[in-house]
Amino acid sequence: MKKLLLLTYAIFLVGCGGGGDSISGEPGTGADVCAAGSGSTPTYTKSEPLADNSNASAYKVLLMGNSHAAGLRPTLERLLILGQAGKPVDVRLAPNPGFLAERVNDGESEQMLECEQWTHVILQGQKYSTSGSSTYPTTAAEYWIRGSKELGATPIMFPEHPRKDNTWEGQTLWDLHTGIAARENTCVAPVGLVWDEVIFRDPTLVLHQLDGNHASAAGSLLTALVFYQIITGQPVESLPELSAFDIDSATEQIMKESASSLLFVYPPCVFGV
Repeated sequence: MKKLLLLTYAIFLVGCGGGGDSISGEPGTGADVCAAGSGSTPTYTKSEPLADNSNASAYKVLLMGNSHAAGLRPTLERLLILGQAGKPVDVRLAPNPGFLAERVNDGESEQMLECEQWTHVILQGQKYSTSGSSTYPTTAAEYWIRGSKELGATPIMFPEHPRKDNTWEGQTLWDLHTGIAARENTCVAPVGLVWDEVIFRDPTLVLHQLDGNHASAAGSLLTALVFYQIITGQPVESLPELSAFDIDSATEQIMKESASSLLFVYPPCVFGV
């Protein structure tokens, strides 16, 4: 049993690191809907204005990323269904978890983006140096932003939350991703900044899993709240109470207030540019 648990954990870590393990057969992926197409791979070179799809009659959200995106998917879908009663909601993962740079011309990611009329595309997996000593190209992120806009979707960059006890990562990743937005206009979710605020307000909350990297159930909910307001354009305070997510009313209040205030101070989208 111990060996089985270690093997399972090792496979999970590979998925997080952008390896080649496919999740195409898991619920929430689109591989069963978007079969691999034939012909040349699309190339996105034209920069279109950023579309505001918050008032769409149905939300179709595609997540491109690694295990952080995979962990967000079910919680974000539940939250959208809860807050948008009667509106169709479809949240799916692109196949083959990995970094955004690894997806360019992989034969599947472009096909997934093209095969449905997504209202929003969440992009996670921009490489960055965990020590702060190196820099990585952002051209792949800009490529996927252009592709999303070209197809009429609203792209949203997903800077990861900070690792446990890390006090600089949230701001650093926000700066990195807003730099991308300055070159190719996109929404940027202030996930790390919201986490920093919640941790400051209640350091006892358990937002990480035991690995100190991935989000716990409460952490996933906090991140989903940020994306909920960006996707719908509606304040998180308008959501019904969140007891179904196993948090108490005090925690709910802290989470909603933090998400709302940080999204006000750090507007995620600049439309009409």
